[in-house]
Amino acid sequence: MVDQIKRSAMKDERLAIKDEMWEKPALDAWHQYSLWGAKAMTETFVLIHGAWHGAWCWAGVRTPLEAAGHRAYALDLPSHGESRFERSKVTLQVYADSVIKFIAEHDLRNVVLAGHSMGGLVISQVAQRIPKRMKRVIFLTAMVMEDGERPVDLSLEPNRPLAGLANSRPDRSIPIDALEERFRAAYIQDASKDLQDYVLSALTPQPLAPLSEPVPMKDFYRLRLPTSYLICEDDISMMPQFMWHPHFSGRLRSPSTRSIKCGHESMFTAPKQTAQALIELAKS
Repeated sequence: MVDQIKRSAMKDERLAIKDEMWEKPALDAWHQYSLWGAKAMTETFVLIHGAWHGAWCWAGVRTPLEAAGHRAYALDLPSHGESRFERSKVTLQVYADSVIKFIAEHDLRNVVLAGHSMGGLVISQVAQRIPKRMKRVIFLTAMVMEDGERPVDLSLEPNRPLAGLANSRPDRSIPIDALEERFRAAYIQDASKDLQDYVLSALTPQPLAPLSEPVPMKDFYRLRLPTSYLICEDDISMMPQFMWHPHFSGRLRSPSTRSIKCGHESMFTAPKQTAQALIELAKS
């Protein structure tokens, strides 16, 4: 009887080993497939802020992006946020160099590069210099330049006194105080006063040079990278003849688009909707 029990146990053990031999590869294959599927659905976002802002402005957008399983990076452009780079030495190419360095140091690939407002100048420069790292370029109510165009020329009357102010300062920068009233009324008019106060308190002077230099765009338009434009329906921050959409969006070749109902500062007034639109555009 004891021998019979032993033989039965040995048989069960052999069957268990046999089952494991057959089942483990199948489970591993399924696990690998699941990981591949998850990886395929995961996007890598690099978020570029606009004038006066810093990486901090993306906090409300990064949270839902990461909650949805994506990787979301934001960095301070030189002289912005926590950066101590000297403002008077900032140029558009200095901005682009910093983003390219960030992407290389983090070994990021298939990047969905999104830029807000002035950030559109930066992402176009980055994309044309490291196109093989790009998956898609998204302009979030952002500038799209023609080759050799200067941003400061797009709205001469409002910008002329600001440029003069910047040139009179040692840091060659425009303090946000110089357009606080305009910022409240046309950039973040859809936010509460408390939120407006918070954003204004965090903004730092904007170097003039990136806005006054001719922007090289020939290589960007030759690339034919997939592009998208995220439209903020209530954005009234530009003069009527230079409205973000369709003035800037119309310069892109067959971009995918999404619209959200908010003003220019969508990262603060519609962060979840902004994140969802970025995800949809990334997969478009």
